Amino acid sequence: MSGAKSTDMLPKLFERSLVPDLSDRPFTRTAACLIIGDEVLNGKTQDTNSIELKKIEVISDDVDEIPKNMTGLLHQEGTMKVVLMYSIGPTPDDITYSSLAKAFGGEPLEYHDETLKRMATGIQKVYGTINETENVMLARKRMALFPRGAEVLFPTEEYWVPVVRVNGNVCVLPGIPSIFEGLLNALPPYLRIDPEMPKPIRRLIHTNLPESAISPHSQKWKAGVHISLIGYDNMLIDKYAQMVIEETGGQPVDA
Repeated sequence: MSGAKSTDMLPKLFERSLVPDLSDRPFTRTAACLIIGDEVLNGKTQDTNSIELKKIEVISDDVDEIPKNMTGLLHQEGTMKVVLMYSIGPTPDDITYSSLAKAFGGEPLEYHDETLKRMATGIQKVYGTINETENVMLARKRMALFPRGAEVLFPTEEYWVPVVRVNGNVCVLPGIPSIFEGLLNALPPYLRIDPEMPKPIRRLIHTNLPESAISPHSQKWKAGVHISLIGYDNMLIDKYAQMVIEETGGQPVDA
């Protein structure tokens, strides 16, 4: 969970949530990502959030499809954590929370006071004092309407938007790429990540050769795709990287 955009230039308006005791939870070793939104499926919104995971699925805003696909990912072998993205906003088609409440018995949805407070602070900072009708205010408050019993985590000092965790292993993040990346980058302390798990190593090599010329070499290398070498043995990765460089005339690229 890295590569997120820096939040150094954003004002620090909020306190982070305390990191809970995670000793009784299983280690999080892999993840799946369920991207929710008709806007992604119909091409209106470009998906720039997809990260390297065990599985990525994109589904429509459907109150029955969301829990079905999400529980399917939960039961997939090797997947310990599911990250969901939804189109954050006050519109009626934002049904992620109601779908999760239906799936995990978190009905009825409940307003989260701390989220409402932070939301008001964030809006005041960006827009100043604004006059709202009752209907507009109720619509905005939908963004703080969460499944009963959900954990509400504020991992950053910059965003009022929380990460909402239900069932212990389903994290809901907003679909706005910059906020999603900022929250995801700050989330690891709130997950029980195995400190002994090896970290992937990646080497990138640039070459002017066309892909058709590279393909025969890849049969010998048996490593990586598109000259992107990924593994857990640093010496082996270096060995294959040198083979790629020698046989393609390529050059190492800083990852």
